[in-house]
Amino acid sequence: MALANEEVKKVEPARKGGKKIKVLYAIIVILAIALAFMIFRSQKAVMERNESFTQGVQLKGELDKVMDDYNAIKSENQDLMGQMADKDSVIMANKAEIEGLIARQADYNKIKRKLDLLRKITQEYVVRIDSLVTANKVLAEENTQIKEEVSRFRQENTQLEAELQEKISVASELKAYNLQAETVRVRADGKEVQTDRARRLTRINLRFTLSENKIVKPGKKTIYARISRPDGVVMALGSDDAYSFVYKGDTLQYTLKEEVDYQNKAMDIKMYWDRKTTDENAISGQYAVMLYMDDQEIGRTGFMVRE
Repeated sequence: MALANEEVKKVEPARKGGKKIKVLYAIIVILAIALAFMIFRSQKAVMERNESFTQGVQLKGELDKVMDDYNAIKSENQDLMGQMADKDSVIMANKAEIEGLIARQADYNKIKRKLDLLRKITQEYVVRIDSLVTANKVLAEENTQIKEEVSRFRQENTQLEAELQEKISVASELKAYNLQAETVRVRADGKEVQTDRARRLTRINLRFTLSENKIVKPGKKTIYARISRPDGVVMALGSDDAYSFVYKGDTLQYTLKEEVDYQNKAMDIKMYWDRKTTDENAISGQYAVMLYMDDQEIGRTGFMVRE
């Protein structure tokens, strides 16, 4: 009987331990499901943004194609435009409306319906042109030429779409305009006096305008400046990681850095470097200046220092 009681006592902790493990497994499963749901929603949001952007480019290309075809026909039938003024005003109004919807990233299906309507209107325009052309032999010959032009425009549109995609990529880059490097001597009263003499130079000023860009994500950004001496040595504040940044996978030393709050508008920026000690003059020769931000080179210039 005593042995049976001991066995019961051993079984009860085992059951309790098994229940705890089951509860722990259940918690882990719930957490895993929740994490997977969060990842799915995040990926879905990114995909939706990318899809919206891609659809905008696609719709703009379709609109351009419709208007290219339309304008090609217009240009070949200027003598008939007086008879087609009503259609022309309707087409231009629809074009302006569609461009506005694309700019606002409106509902994709709504824009597609508007595009289909515009295609229908332009097709009706072509039908009316053809009916007028068939009444005249000269216009019939011109109609053949129009079809050839339309075919050429369609082929060119494929290239234009590729160029548009490239331009969108370029448009997302920021640039430093009017980059100027100024060498000065700082007097005891704090006033700067321009000089290009090595023994007098105590400060280097960098001035430039950070370009306006409506595509770049606004917020805090860091600008790095690298100033290289004539002997190729970068004028860094130190050699450790505290004075370095990563550009295209490479770790580079910087001379200056500036934190800015970029809000998609042009910004005038000034950065300056002061000589650490007056015991040693600057090196004479040609200096190079390069600016970096967001893993891009945004500007470069140079300046000369004389003996």
